[in-house]
Amino acid sequence: MANSKVRWGGTTEDRRTTSTIWGNNSFTWGDVTLATEIAEVIDGVGYKRRKERLDNLFKDEDKKKRFIHLVCRIKGEKVYDDEVQVKDVDVSVEDAELVVETLVKKVKLEIKENV
Repeated sequence: MANSKVRWGGTTEDRRTTSTIWGNNSFTWGDVTLATEIAEVIDGVGYKRRKERLDNLFKDEDKKKRFIHLVCRIKGEKVYDDEVQVKDVDVSVEDAELVVETLVKKVKLEIKENV
């Protein structure tokens, strides 16, 4: 099989028909995209630099809020939108590593051709 990125709707960039198996999980493609972005930010640098990079990434309050909700879902904690002020929550490197370990390193995409 040639290397070709999967597109939404079950086709690849080179127009092959595929069936994308996402599996039984509670994560969305948006969750995985955010986790991948976090993985890139914390990859290959020391703790202090990872924290600085995360703080810079989460200047975008929407991303920070999505991240907080994602961490809470992974930890099994309930989130109440009206009670959480994103500005008041400190993002930890450990939580970022948890998200990366849970989503990026474990989620796999299976492509079946012409199904």
